Amino acid sequence: MRSRPRRRKAFTLVELLVVIGIIAVLISILLPTLSKARDAAKIVKCASNMRQIALGMIGYTNDNRGKLPPSVVNPGDKIYPKGWCWANELVAGRYVPAPTGTDSAGNALLLSDSVFRCPNGLDIPFGPNGFAALSPRDAINQQYMFLAYPTANDGVASWYALNSITHEGTPNGSAAMPGKSNDAPFAWYNAKTAGESDAFLKDGRFARSMTLIRKPSQVVMAFDGNTYNWNNIPGSTGLSARISGRHGKATNGTKDGMFNCAFFDGHVVLLSTEPYTRAGTGANALSITKGDVVFWLHDQY
Repeated sequence: MRSRPRRRKAFTLVELLVVIGIIAVLISILLPTLSKARDAAKIVKCASNMRQIALGMIGYTNDNRGKLPPSVVNPGDKIYPKGWCWANELVAGRYVPAPTGTDSAGNALLLSDSVFRCPNGLDIPFGPNGFAALSPRDAINQQYMFLAYPTANDGVASWYALNSITHEGTPNGSAAMPGKSNDAPFAWYNAKTAGESDAFLKDGRFARSMTLIRKPSQVVMAFDGNTYNWNNIPGSTGLSARISGRHGKATNGTKDGMFNCAFFDGHVVLLSTEPYTRAGTGANALSITKGDVVFWLHDQY
């Protein structure tokens, strides 16, 4: 007599719903942890990029008798008739490896492993309105800078900025910079008429060198950012709006975040933009942590 086949015991609907519920709970527990790990990895990658840039800049200055390069020189004068960009020059001199130039459509080459690429940056070019960021967390500060100096083939897409102030006008004019209150280590030579940049570059009063850096472990060289000068835009949080608070959670009503900061001794630290934003819109807002983090050269003393 043939035996009756055994019926397999199947999951009941209740049991299936319980299993799905357990999986959902586990996912809800794990997702924040995975997200935090991903964010932490991006911060570490960004810090590694900035460390390589800082070491490249130190190598450049050592090879140039301690002279610091300009951050940017606008095209048009005789010394740099086709312009100058610090990131382009570090790559051209092989101090920092990174892709240069554009693709067939004329767009900047954006490679994920570029040393000048912040993992939390956006693949959006810093356009004409780029200088109008209203706060460190502003989406504009997640964009990249690409300057075709001296040619587009030399351009480097960069999500990082030097600690730089503007020189424009005439060396003896009111807009000459730097004054005692805003003397950054690097300078942007923003010529508005022919001969302006040449006049500044030839004037020893405006020369930049490592001899100005008395406390290399405290003076800021570069940071998360995409502009090449300090400026207080009306309606913004002040000079802090130039710092890109791309990392971590938004704070201070979504105005602030965290940023990586490289110093002249080559080390990198993750800092919050909020103290600088809350300090106000004046130049002295960047002086609140002097003795620890120094943006202005006079704060070394």
